[in-house]
Amino acid sequence: MAGNKKKEILLRANLGFLFICLLGMSIIGRAFYIQTVQGPYYRSLADSLTIFPKKIMAERGNIYSEDGRLLATTLPSFDIRVDFKGTTPYSDNVVPEQFNRGVDSLALLLSQMFHDKTQQQYRNELVREENNQTRYYLLKRGVNLEQMLAMKHWPLFRESHDHFRIGMVAVENDKRLMPFDGLAQRTIGFTNTDGKRVGLEGQYDDELRGTQGQVMVQKIAGGVTIPIDSKEEIASQPGKDVYTTIDVDLQDVAEDALLHALQLHQAEHGCVVLMEVKTGKIKAIANLGLTKDSAYAETFNYAVGEATEPGSTFKLATAASVMEDGLANNNTLIEVGDGVAKFYNLTVKDHEAPETPQLTLKRAIEVSSNVAMANLAYKHYASAPEKFYKNLEAFGFTKPIDIELPGAGTPVLAEPKKWSGVSAAFIAHGYEVQVTPLHTLMFYNAIANGGKLVKPYIVQKVKEYNTTVDSTSTTVLNEKMCSPQTVKQLREILDGVVQNGTAMNLKTEYLHVAGKTGTAVIAQGNHGYKKRVYQASFCGYFPSKDPQYSMIVVINSPSVNGYYGNVVAGSIFKEVADKVYSLTLNMHPAINKQLQAENNIPVIHCADTKDLKGIYKFFGINTNDLSTEWANTNPTGKSISLVSLEVDNGVVPNVTGMSMKDAVYMLESMGMKVNIIGKGQVVRQSVPPGDKLNKGEQIIIVLTS
Repeated sequence: MAGNKKKEILLRANLGFLFICLLGMSIIGRAFYIQTVQGPYYRSLADSLTIFPKKIMAERGNIYSEDGRLLATTLPSFDIRVDFKGTTPYSDNVVPEQFNRGVDSLALLLSQMFHDKTQQQYRNELVREENNQTRYYLLKRGVNLEQMLAMKHWPLFRESHDHFRIGMVAVENDKRLMPFDGLAQRTIGFTNTDGKRVGLEGQYDDELRGTQGQVMVQKIAGGVTIPIDSKEEIASQPGKDVYTTIDVDLQDVAEDALLHALQLHQAEHGCVVLMEVKTGKIKAIANLGLTKDSAYAETFNYAVGEATEPGSTFKLATAASVMEDGLANNNTLIEVGDGVAKFYNLTVKDHEAPETPQLTLKRAIEVSSNVAMANLAYKHYASAPEKFYKNLEAFGFTKPIDIELPGAGTPVLAEPKKWSGVSAAFIAHGYEVQVTPLHTLMFYNAIANGGKLVKPYIVQKVKEYNTTVDSTSTTVLNEKMCSPQTVKQLREILDGVVQNGTAMNLKTEYLHVAGKTGTAVIAQGNHGYKKRVYQASFCGYFPSKDPQYSMIVVINSPSVNGYYGNVVAGSIFKEVADKVYSLTLNMHPAINKQLQAENNIPVIHCADTKDLKGIYKFFGINTNDLSTEWANTNPTGKSISLVSLEVDNGVVPNVTGMSMKDAVYMLESMGMKVNIIGKGQVVRQSVPPGDKLNKGEQIIIVLTS
């Protein structure tokens, strides 16, 4: 009995052992099956969860001024991460001798470059993360290219003689930069608080942003992703470059003059637009408005997007209309009485009592008589509003201007069938109509341009890899907006405004300007005109005999030191016009005859080829043709020989002898950061010519004085 029980126990034990063996063998078999047969599937499944494609943003294209100076560009910014485990030839968290030798120097260099932590703090941080064998540790954000390139040569980040280093990984994050700070900021554009691009950055986003690329990344501990080598990597294609018509120097003058006037008169906002008469190229466009912190900034493009009552600058359109219809001329007498006129239950007043009970049309606009223009228009157009409307339509006052900027304002001018009995009288002196400053400027520019109405534009071309893929030229909207006789009379009126009228404060001996003042009371939404909010403006052109530039200045809500157009807006017009005059050689009436008589030829070293040709042409000195962008000069008898100056984008150029303007442009266009000491011509540069050029590198140029 006992033997049987013993056998039974032994059998159970053997069966249990056999079961365990079979179970173990099945587990081993299953593991072998998963490892060999199903392994690739599960490994690919794991990879699909940790390895995935990531989009690479393309390098955004640049925006340039007309002469090629950078207005907006993309500079690389880097996050510096460190892989303390990836390349160290040891294990078990044992700090090697090589790390101990280099960590102090590395900590010192970090402290000296970034000035945010002491050497000891950096050392403690590096030792801690090295002991933890941290993968992809974020050491520093926002490192520029120059700093990143320097860090690659620092101890522990470079490979030493015994092949020990810790892995520094630079993750690029592009940063948009405007080399001239806030110059034309709203026109050039930026990304607003809603994440929307405005200005040219928004309008030309498709061209500027390029084509995205792709790189494979792997997710590691902590949710961090690191790039890995893969055949699926796709290189990004950089964006195209946009070239504007803006002149940086004139833009700077316009913004500076506008800012000072806004501050002086404590105004709410204002704008200045300067345009070439013949072409319609916008050379400067400044927009400044009061912000919540009581500072002025470019937050909205008032020149393009804000339609308001133009006030007295619109009187010229009324004069043009009656002249084109053969209803009046400059000598036509208009009744003004005592300077007050009533149309139904509405009264129109002049700001000053009239000189006589009757004024000629020319004199009426020179002294800006509201009553004269209201009476004139009421007499001829109250019963025929469609004639007035048709003329205003021909003058460009009824449709938005198709300019290369988003948000172009739409004029407000009711169709004739909706006019009331007083509409003609009030439209005549700038009310019951709303237009943008650009509309007014376009009309005045046509008067300066002999009656040819051209469309304003601000982008001249789009380039890809130095090849022009799109371009803009002068667009004529109306070849003959008004007759030569009308143009002649209107220009006489605008001359008279400055010589004998409301803008006599703009009269100078050296530069004759022509234009019209405007002082309007602006409607305030539902409150109408109850609150007296003024808008001061001046629109005109110069020189008056041979117009080359037209300009408009509009200041909204001046509250101190006057509010009339001649004082508030006219002073800005004069300041900008004077600067243009001083910079534009062909505006000066005579060549320097003494220079010619003495047979002296000015020698200019290393400059823009177009500038050199223009300067020597002004002095009547012959030069040879040259197609390169930069040139040296070589005097040969009574002429100048231009010699090609080749610039290698891979090396630092020699800017000695150049003007500050040319030197800064050349160096900044090649990606260098320029610091300037002195004025005049460059006599010394801190980085020697011929050195390898690193974008983002700083260079100091020393000028003659």
